[in-house]
Amino acid sequence: MKVYSVCAAPQAPIALTHGLPRKDGRQHVFEHWNDVQAVLESLAAGAETATDAAQSREELSAGSAYVVLVLEVDEDMLVRGPLPRRRAGPGMPEERLAALQSQSRFLEMDLAAQRVVGVKDATGNDVTARYRTRRPPRVPLLRFLAFVRPYLGYVVGATTVGILKFLAPLAFPWMLRVLLDDVVLDPTLSAAEKEARTSTLVLVLLGVNVLWMVSTYYRSVWAAIAGQHMIRDLRIALFEHVQRLSHGFFARNQSGGIVSRVVHDINLAQNFVGSALTNVWMDIFLIGALVIILMSIHFELALVSLALMPIYVLSVRYHGPRIQQVSREAQQRLEILSGNLQERVAGVAVVKGFTQEEAESRRFAVQADKLLTRILHSVRFTALNETLVGLVVHTSPVLVAWYGIHLIIDGRLTVGQLTQFLLYLAMFYFPLQRLADLSVVLANSLAAIERIFEYFDTQPQVAERPGARELTRVRGSLAFEQVSFGYEADLPVLHAINLTIEAGETIAFVGPSGSGKSTLANLVPRFHDPDQGRITLDGIDLRDCTLASLRRQIGIVNQETVLFSGTVEENLRIARPGASQAEIEAALDAAHALEFVHGLPEGLWTEIGERGAVLSGGQKQRLAIARAFLKDPRILILDEATSALDSVSEHRIQQALARLLEGRTSVVIAHRLSTVLSADRIIVLDQGRIVQCGTHAELIAEPGLYARLHQEQFRSVA
Repeated sequence: MKVYSVCAAPQAPIALTHGLPRKDGRQHVFEHWNDVQAVLESLAAGAETATDAAQSREELSAGSAYVVLVLEVDEDMLVRGPLPRRRAGPGMPEERLAALQSQSRFLEMDLAAQRVVGVKDATGNDVTARYRTRRPPRVPLLRFLAFVRPYLGYVVGATTVGILKFLAPLAFPWMLRVLLDDVVLDPTLSAAEKEARTSTLVLVLLGVNVLWMVSTYYRSVWAAIAGQHMIRDLRIALFEHVQRLSHGFFARNQSGGIVSRVVHDINLAQNFVGSALTNVWMDIFLIGALVIILMSIHFELALVSLALMPIYVLSVRYHGPRIQQVSREAQQRLEILSGNLQERVAGVAVVKGFTQEEAESRRFAVQADKLLTRILHSVRFTALNETLVGLVVHTSPVLVAWYGIHLIIDGRLTVGQLTQFLLYLAMFYFPLQRLADLSVVLANSLAAIERIFEYFDTQPQVAERPGARELTRVRGSLAFEQVSFGYEADLPVLHAINLTIEAGETIAFVGPSGSGKSTLANLVPRFHDPDQGRITLDGIDLRDCTLASLRRQIGIVNQETVLFSGTVEENLRIARPGASQAEIEAALDAAHALEFVHGLPEGLWTEIGERGAVLSGGQKQRLAIARAFLKDPRILILDEATSALDSVSEHRIQQALARLLEGRTSVVIAHRLSTVLSADRIIVLDQGRIVQCGTHAELIAEPGLYARLHQEQFRSVA
């Protein structure tokens, strides 16, 4: 274990801002997560300081930028991975540095397991308890079982017939003992009587087999019905909950990781229904019945057969929790691996364009190795558990046979009784082995259930107030009153914004990158809520409106067009499912997209592939604009909506916007000033503040940021 310093807020996640002090007393500033990984790996390899491993990295030694990285640390103190980094400026102001140093945390980490073992503050006080589980105690298993309630009848039925399935074979050892002691070895019976009794026993055994087959069928079918329906309900509920979560959740979690929980973890949880809710109870019932039977046959022999049971119990109790923990860690690593894979597949053009195939393969291999390490830990625990259980299962019959023969020699036991006892003993160990195997399955399932309900326990940051009102038709007047907002509490992005947008007015937000243009626009559909102040629509606080009715009034066209797998028509009907064919074609015509859509192989019914793969960037953006037109909203937000269009198409779109948006409130976010010349007002933002406001003619005539931006852009064009 090594100790290194980080700066952290007094609550998880832990913000990693600087590493071990260099020999000159300064702090390293990590520019990339790869650098953090390199330092951690160097520490694990035995390097004395982070400097020894990072001297060759210019960005680390230069300290030219202050970057905050966040390690996501769960309630078990496991480091799950980095969250998106953020840049706080070209350097670290002295007062900011002093504030961060006062909040510094010193972490003791098990680098092999990437687990935080202890945390101390800047004065050396142990504050580990603050970072451990702070959420209220939960019982995810009981909440999970609530999804079983609608199908409890199937569970009870499967359990009942399952008990019959396992009880039916218990008749065979009894009949074999009767056949040996009371028929074959009975000298008082004639051959005819022996044949008659044997035939009767065979018929009874055939009847038992029929009962076993019927109960096996219904047990399997009913258990599957309950399990599959319950998992379907759980998966739908989780998906619906995830869709309600705020934008910040999706910024902090990789899409592949979310998919992993909704698909992979729920599949693991399904094993709990098939195993715990039916097999466990049947095995426990069968074990209890067999213990009674064994003791009724011969009490001393039963005690001998149970002599090694403490080894079984201790093994399961010891290894079960450890398998569950390692399984949880493996599922977390799989989630990270899935997220990385999804990102690389989505960005394959970038990977190929920069010839990063080998580098990405190495990075993927590192994540795959971490997953492999967790899986092998689980395999070792599982194998040791199976070995100890096997010791009990295979040694006990030997002890029983040895002691049983001793009893036969003494005349205290018959051959038939020993045969019967050994058969029942074999049946006794079958459920014991199943329970040992189930302990592994249940450990994996319980770890998955805990992770599933972590998502259920994540509450949306943007939620409806009790009694929120339903908006019908609105005028579209917007007002920002002293609005401040930051993605993180200590780094505000918007500062005390005061702005009124009249109904039907076209407003353009311009400014340098990172000035808060898109952030300000994203507050209107309540993708985020202001930290301070309020936003009103026709005088109504947005937080007093239902989210659905508010967002029905708003159409959005983002710079990055999002299209789904399916046809052109299906992607357009997202805006208005009940739109007629004529309305769809009118929207396409308004967006100058009708001609190219008619030119597609199947027209409106052409499959466009994942994320619109068969379309060009300009075609995708025009479909997004057509989708907004089809929605016919009172408020339209265009975030650089014409960026992918050629000059001719852009001119036509601007004409269409001027005609179709008349009487509607529109917010245009643009980096190219040529696209906002006709706006009623231009709002100039800089570092989250409104610094200028006016028409293009007014702003170009006065010295200020807008004039400088205009001069720079048109100089570069010239």
